[in-house]
Amino acid sequence: MPTALILGAGFMAGAHLDALRRLGIPVAGVIASAPEHTRAVAQRYGVREYTDTWTALHDPAVTVVHDCAPSDVHMELNLAALKAGKHVFSEKPLGVTAQESRRQLDYALASGLKHGVHFTYRSYPMVRELRARVQRGELGEIRYLRGHYLQDWLLSPADYNWRLEASAEETRALGDIGSHLLDLARFVTGLEATEVFARLGQMHPTRYRPATPGQEGVPFDVRGEDQATLLVEYGQGVAATFEVAQVYAGHRNDLALEVIGTRGSARWQQERPEELWLGRATGPDELLHKSGLLCADARAHMHYPAGHPEGYADALTNAIRVFYAGLAGEATDAPTFVDGHAAALTVAAAARSHTERRWITVTELETPTHTQPAHSQGAPS
Repeated sequence: MPTALILGAGFMAGAHLDALRRLGIPVAGVIASAPEHTRAVAQRYGVREYTDTWTALHDPAVTVVHDCAPSDVHMELNLAALKAGKHVFSEKPLGVTAQESRRQLDYALASGLKHGVHFTYRSYPMVRELRARVQRGELGEIRYLRGHYLQDWLLSPADYNWRLEASAEETRALGDIGSHLLDLARFVTGLEATEVFARLGQMHPTRYRPATPGQEGVPFDVRGEDQATLLVEYGQGVAATFEVAQVYAGHRNDLALEVIGTRGSARWQQERPEELWLGRATGPDELLHKSGLLCADARAHMHYPAGHPEGYADALTNAIRVFYAGLAGEATDAPTFVDGHAAALTVAAAARSHTERRWITVTELETPTHTQPAHSQGAPS
C-alpha cells in the first residue's frame, strides 16, 4: 500500500492527515519549516517527526509526497520529491508563476510518476451533477459563466498571514483562491480560457505584522492584490465574468459558479454544497438536493445518504481517494499538474492584463522549459 509523507504543518497539512487517516492510508511522517511545528503535528497524529527534508523525501517507506507547504516553495519541494522517485500530490497554486508550474509539469511528465493538484471543489457530489448536466446538453449551448470566490479574513489592515508578503511576481488572492474558481469553471464546462482582461486591487496597500504584546504592529507595503475582477473569453462564443476577493465583509468562503446556456442556467455555491439551482425560462425553477437520484458520478462522491450533511472534509477525502485510485492503475479524472498549469496560465494572464491594461491571450504566457527526466535518486538540486 502507498505510504504518504506530509510537507507542512498548517491548516491543509492537518486536513490531509485527517483524510488519509479516514481512508486508511498509512502516513510515514511529517516535516515542516520549524521543528516545533513538525513536533506538534507529529505528536497530534502519532506519526514520525522528520528532522530534515532530504531524509524525509528519501525514506524508502515513502511513496507519495503531499506538498502542503507555502506556495513559494512548491516548485522546490515538488521537483525534489519527483527527483527522489516519489509521486506528488500538491496543494495549489502549483507555483508562484506560470513558468514555475510549467517547469514542474515538464519534469513530472518526463518522470513517469503520478502528479496531482488539490482542487477540492471538483470533488463535491453536486459539482459532479452540474458537470454531467452540462455534458448532456440540458442547459443548451453554453454562452456565459458567472462566478466569484469571496472571503473576508483579510479585511482589516491588522489581519496578517504569510501569504500577504508575497514576492512582487506572485499574485495573492488570484493565485490562492482564484485558481480554484478558474479550475472549477474549466472542469465543469470542459472549456479552455483563451483571453483575459482584468483589474486587480488592494483594500489596504499598507498592512501590519504582528508585534510583541504592548507594541504596535510593524507596517509593511503589500505588493499583491486582495481583490480582482476578470473578464474571460473561452472561445466558442463563451464569455465569463469572475470576481475574487479576500476583503469583502460577511463572505466567509463564498465560492459560486453559474453556467448559463440557451435553454437554462445552473448554479452551485460552496457554502450550500448539497444544493444545485436550476433556472428555466419555460418552467419553474428547481432546487436539487444531494440524493441517490443523482448521476452515477455524483453518487460515487457521496459518503452518506440523503439528509446526512457532508462538505469540505468529505470533498478533500474524495480528492485524495481518487488520486490514490490512479496510483493503483484505475482510470480517473483526478486533476494533475496539467490542470495546475492551466490555472496558473490564466492567473498570469490576468496579472499581465492589469499591468498592461489590455486583453491578454493566454498562450502568450506559455513558455515551455526543457527539463531532464527525473531518474536521479540523489540529493535535490
